[in-house]
Amino acid sequence: MDESPGNRFVVFVRRLYARVSQRLHAYRHELAIFAFMSAAAFVFLLPNMWNTIPAGHLGVLWKRFEGGTVTDRVFVEGTLLILPWDRLYVYDARLQQVQEEVQVLASDGLQITLTLAWRFHLNPQTVPMLHKFVGPNYDETLVAPTVAARARDVVAVYRPEEIYTESRLKIQSQVLESVRYDLYNNFNPGSSEKFTWMIMEDVLIKAITLPPGVQEAIVRKNAAFHEIDEFAFRVQKEEKEAERKRIEAVGIRNFQEIVSNGMSDAYLRWRGIEATLDLAKSPNAKVVVIGNNKNGLPLILNMDSKEGVELSSAATAKPKPKTGPK
Repeated sequence: MDESPGNRFVVFVRRLYARVSQRLHAYRHELAIFAFMSAAAFVFLLPNMWNTIPAGHLGVLWKRFEGGTVTDRVFVEGTLLILPWDRLYVYDARLQQVQEEVQVLASDGLQITLTLAWRFHLNPQTVPMLHKFVGPNYDETLVAPTVAARARDVVAVYRPEEIYTESRLKIQSQVLESVRYDLYNNFNPGSSEKFTWMIMEDVLIKAITLPPGVQEAIVRKNAAFHEIDEFAFRVQKEEKEAERKRIEAVGIRNFQEIVSNGMSDAYLRWRGIEATLDLAKSPNAKVVVIGNNKNGLPLILNMDSKEGVELSSAATAKPKPKTGPK
């Protein structure tokens, strides 16, 4: 037999394989049980290892044996495989809306119920710190108490009718600014660094509930103000109408003065002559009656319509000559 190094290696491998085969055959039942238990453990731990971050969400990793929360990294949407003893916490980074009723007091001590709704979204850079110092229930722990407290502070300087009517938008703006300031400056997790935990978009007053009778009184008061405005408008309208009539009367008076000064008997006779000539040119049949007065105009009767027109200016026809007694 050849004792070359290659042959010796082949012989060693064959012997090793034979020994391993013998051992595996001898412990085949134990190995089968171990393989089954390993597969079952893998299937059992797979949900803790395989994590999916949905769209619009962020992940924060907590390591059991490596210092806890990972604050320098945020995991974005997608699939992530971690160790089974670690935990991945998923936060919703999209726009969120929360609605809550808050009891407030007006400046006169009247209790009012406000239905507030605030909209916000998380700051991606500070989500790990938010998870470490606040936790997943950040809205109940941090946001809702802040909004309620600032709403009470702002509403306390307004009267009920102001809250119910014209100051609503102003109150919303003041509450929003106060909440932003409070979340940034007054919540400090024990360090000198300040964090923008979330972006507050707006705070809305969706409904105002006043005590029984107060709302009706405010409505009646506003109705009375509108009635006063209506009466003032009516008075102004009558004043304008009186001014119009006065100007009209002055114009009529001036016209009469001008006409009375310019009216003479000769002018009236001339206008009567013109009217008589225009009427005489009409194609309708007519009857002319000559008056006895020397300044009278003829009376022209329209035979078709049986209507007569009497002119008041001077006559155009010559007076009828007088005849003596026969």
